[in-house]
Parts: sequence; C-alpha cells; structure tokens
Amino acid sequence: MGVFKRARNKAGGKVTNYYYIRYMLSGKMKWESVGEVGKVTKSVCEALLAERKKQIKLGQLDEIRVDIPTLPNFAKEYLHYVTDVKKKRSWKKDEVTLRHMIDFFGNKKLSQISPKDLDDYKLNMLNNGYKPASVNRELACLKYLYNLAIRRKCFFSTNPVSEVEYLDEGEGITRILTHEEEKRLISNSPPLLASIIFIALNTAMRKMEILSLKWDYIDLEKNFITLPQTNTKAKKTRVVPINSIIRTILLELKLKSQGSLFVFPSADSINGHVSWIKHSFGSSCKRAKIQNLRFHDLRHTCATRMIEAGADIVSVSKILGHSDINLTVKRYLHPEDSLKFAVEKLAISNPNCSQNYSQANSMKKGVNVSS
Repeated sequence: MGVFKRARNKAGGKVTNYYYIRYMLSGKMKWESVGEVGKVTKSVCEALLAERKKQIKLGQLDEIRVDIPTLPNFAKEYLHYVTDVKKKRSWKKDEVTLRHMIDFFGNKKLSQISPKDLDDYKLNMLNNGYKPASVNRELACLKYLYNLAIRRKCFFSTNPVSEVEYLDEGEGITRILTHEEEKRLISNSPPLLASIIFIALNTAMRKMEILSLKWDYIDLEKNFITLPQTNTKAKKTRVVPINSIIRTILLELKLKSQGSLFVFPSADSINGHVSWIKHSFGSSCKRAKIQNLRFHDLRHTCATRMIEAGADIVSVSKILGHSDINLTVKRYLHPEDSLKFAVEKLAISNPNCSQNYSQANSMKKGVNVSS
C-alpha cells in the first residue's frame, strides 16, 4: 500500500503526472487515481489512503467511489440534492449557474478544474456583461457543489473555489422607488404582477416568499401572514402584518382562487406556483420608463417608507426578518437622520426654550453689547 506517481500521455503528445494510491482489496492490488500532480498534494493522497484502509476494516467497500465524476454528471446529483433534500427555493438559479459552468468547462472532471480555470471563468463572465455580484453568486454555487462532492467521497482534493478570490462588489446601490414611479409601474404592469408588486411594497416580503405564498399562511380575520421557516431566507418562522391595502388585494385574489393551494398558482410550474417573473417585471419597468430597478428594491422601498413614516426600527427589523437589528440600522437608519432626531428631541423636551430666547432677545434691544 502507498502513494505513487504515474505519467499519462495526453492528446498532442503532452505527458502529465498523476498521483495514485495503492491498497489491497479482496486479495487483489487496487490502484486508484487521485488527481494531477500540482492540483492534488501528496498529503491529500495519504489522507485518502488512510480513509480507504478504514473503509476496508469496517467492510464499507460498497461506499468506495473510485471514479471522479465530470462536472455535468455531478451537477445532476447536486441539483437533485438542493431540490429534493435541501428544498432550496432558489434552485432554478443554481440550474442556470451550472449551465453557464458546463458551457465553459465542458465535460471536465471535478479534479480537472483548477483555480486558474476559475479565474478564467470570472474574466469570461465579466467580459460577457455580468456584474461582479452575479459572478460571485455563481462561484458560491460551485463551492457548495464541491463541498457536496467531498462529503460524498466523489472528490478528494482541496475545494478549488476556496483558493479563488471573490470579486469586489463595491458598496452596492439601494434603489428606492418614488411614489410617481410606483404609479407608472403599476399602470404598466399586468394585473397579476401589479398585485405582486403591491404586496412587496406593503409587506417587505422577498420575491420567493410572495410567489410561494399559500392561503394556509394567511389569516384575513386577524390580518397577518405567517411565513413558515421553510419559506424564509433565515429559516425562521416570521409573522408579517397585513394592512388595509393588502387585505383588499388578498380578498379579491381569494375570490378568483377557485380553491387553489397557492395565492399565485401556475399550471406551468413544477412547484405549482408562479416562480419566474423576471421578464415580466423587466418589461413593465421598460414600459414605465423606470431604470435600474430590481424586484428586491421593492423590499428596500417598503422598509424605507416605514422608517420615514415614523415606524420604530425594532418593528421594521422584525417585519423584514433580520436576525440582527444592527443590519436594519445600518441599511435604513442613516446616521445624519438619527443625529437630527437627537437634537430635535431637545427642542421637543423643552418647549419653553423658544419663548425664553425671544424674551432674552427683546431685553437686549437697545443695549450696547460692548459696554
């Protein structure tokens, strides 16, 4: 048993060295390829060999995975995991990401994708008009894929994404919709989308929280929505109040629901509800002549309007579902606003101050200050 190198001839006459481990299995000598020298270290091979010895002792031979899967093959396994096991609501985004990855890397095995390849991928995405934040989300998806491959003993080296620097996303611009823009957006949106936009602007719920909304979550008597932990980003149950605007919209949708499980049902979606409104939202913004608006900005708009209307930061934080109130403070309570509020409190707490100043001023009239 041991670790050794072996040369392989590739297309074009190129010779590449690979690491192998060797052990006895059922009385026969077994060779297992680990990866290309330089991409895989000897210590990784030794760790894998130790794992193999342990598996042989425990009789877990059926768990040994010798062949490193290709990216397209393991992408299927990963998507199955995030949809059926993790119940990830945004699995569609992962599907699109992996399609991009497969188009770029082709049929490469997981062990054949290096950090340099990932740097090339970043550059390619940027050259094709993708923003740094979008590229970083794609790298994060691939990182999760490799972590799953490592847990399932399909990949034995260091996660290549962990050796790549993420792109600088800058400060990030929060776009707040004006009331005039809201009017134009609603008038240029189809009825279903208009209802979704109104709910976003009056509850600060995230897009998928709205689209996957079930009637079971809604109490129109007590006027609140209870989002279960399976439907929230923080994986915690959240209660969202319903105001009079949203109550009217939900009552109208209820009359048209015809016994549907979802508030926004769709026969075309495998989830049973509307799951893709990006094109519809973009087209409505274009018709309304509104630029640089994301659907998520409606959530920011709602939170900002609540703060401006005098809602306390603790309540807004709970409605948003932030686990840390400091996050709400940082995003929505601007330092200059809090400073202005602090000094204004002095004036409110001392209503006689203005009167005292007027009296003092009148007493000084005709008095020579220099004397």
